[in-house]
Amino acid sequence: MIVADYLWHGWSAEEIVRQYPHLTLAETHAALGYYFDHKEEIEAELLAEYRDAEQWKKAHPSSAFLLRLKAIKEQTGA
Repeated sequence: MIVADYLWHGWSAEEIVRQYPHLTLAETHAALGYYFDHKEEIEAELLAEYRDAEQWKKAHPSSAFLLRLKAIKEQTGA
């Protein structure tokens, strides 16, 4: 999640710590350091997870869970 938030939200290490107060800045920097040392492997894993999620959504377009999420999204205007 740290790397995903860094990549997709553009969050800095400081912002990640604000969003996840159970993490320390040192832990966040360590995770990002690990990411930069293993960039190809981690990005491939994130891409695979994204593709799996997209496949699941296509296979379950009207699941109760997704319908609840859509309703919440509409209610909050997100």
